[in-house]
Amino acid sequence: GGPMYYIKNGLNKNWHWLAYLFAAFGVLTVFGTGNATQVNTITTAIDSALFNYGVIGVDAAKTVNLVIGIVLAVLIALILLGGIKRIGQVTEKLVPFMAVIYVLLAAGVVLLNLKNIPHVFVSIFEGAFTPTSVTGGAVGSFFISMKKGVSRGIFSNEAGLGTGSIAHACADTKKPVKQGFFGIFEVFIDTIVICTLTALVILCSGVPIGYGEAAGAELTILGFTSTYGSWVSIFTAVAMCCFAFSTIIGWGLYGTRCIEFLFGTKINKPFMVLYSLVAIVGATMDLGLMWNIAETFNGLMAIPNLIAVFLLSGVVVKLVKEYFAGEGKDA
Repeated sequence: GGPMYYIKNGLNKNWHWLAYLFAAFGVLTVFGTGNATQVNTITTAIDSALFNYGVIGVDAAKTVNLVIGIVLAVLIALILLGGIKRIGQVTEKLVPFMAVIYVLLAAGVVLLNLKNIPHVFVSIFEGAFTPTSVTGGAVGSFFISMKKGVSRGIFSNEAGLGTGSIAHACADTKKPVKQGFFGIFEVFIDTIVICTLTALVILCSGVPIGYGEAAGAELTILGFTSTYGSWVSIFTAVAMCCFAFSTIIGWGLYGTRCIEFLFGTKINKPFMVLYSLVAIVGATMDLGLMWNIAETFNGLMAIPNLIAVFLLSGVVVKLVKEYFAGEGKDA
């Protein structure tokens, strides 16, 4: 399933080019969005934990990252090619557990720094709505802020990209509308709960923030360690590794479905091998350019999907009405 299939099966032949366009952009997107940037999160998290305990120095980081990249490439290849299903099963159970612990620890940071909450929210609203914020750095900076906000939001929850529907298509259900509601709930949990708590961890803890710098996992870990101490860096590193690794596997599925739609199943295994090797690139290179490329293809994926969603909106309304009418009869 996924956008390429609901475009092909739901719209007439005049719109089928959208399905092929989405699949092509999808194949290109997975290498950056789903792999390299996620591997970078893993290496940064592990490096931060090792630095905190003095296990390695800055000079050794490149070698450690290369080793991490090779190990991840092997694991990704084995899971996607079906060699080690047990790791996927362990990740499936570990990620929800890590997510719950992450939320509890993040909530703890907020509670322990409760006195900072009023100042944090005042600074957020002042930064967003005061006239000087919009006009101070010229109009261009306002559009850059919007671009970053939208691109990071999409990166977080995939809303509008259509990729989530590829995963939901694997569900064993006779009620697609009900499955769709789960998809809506995901966006709320991921962005509203997890991302808001992460922002509060950083802001409430009072860690110095270098505006304009590409600080992600390292900044989040610093927020935790400034409140709990260096011991928590081990947990946050493990949690972030689990989150990122499960994302890599999920996007591997997305990419496989997209390239299969374009070229058939014969290309799946070569694609999976190539996708796995990108982990080494993500672990060792400067990802500034990769982030920009990933964000660009994210936006390009959204265009054909949003056109299709708009054209199919009448069908969606009809299905939802039928679903609720059926639920009423069942009751």
